[in-house]
Amino acid sequence: MIEIPMSDANWIRVKPLFDTPEPASARGRPRRDARQILDAILWVHQSGEKWHRLPAHFPPQQTCYAKYIVWRRAGILHRVASILEIKPFDS
Repeated sequence: MIEIPMSDANWIRVKPLFDTPEPASARGRPRRDARQILDAILWVHQSGEKWHRLPAHFPPQQTCYAKYIVWRRAGILHRVASILEIKPFDS
């Protein structure tokens, strides 16, 4: 189990996985910080709680869940689990 929020040392280890820039949109809300979203995903993963129970200090649960789906399908969360040596994310 890792600390949440994630330590700077752990973030440095996984940050390269999230450095791919996403296309900027002229409309919509500003992008959320990948580190905050990953902290939220790790909180759900480690606590076993449902997304709707995500504490308010994290980004909105809809945003976090949407990124969870995208990152899981892309294999990013599998690599995060391997790097941080935590249990794998469900496939």
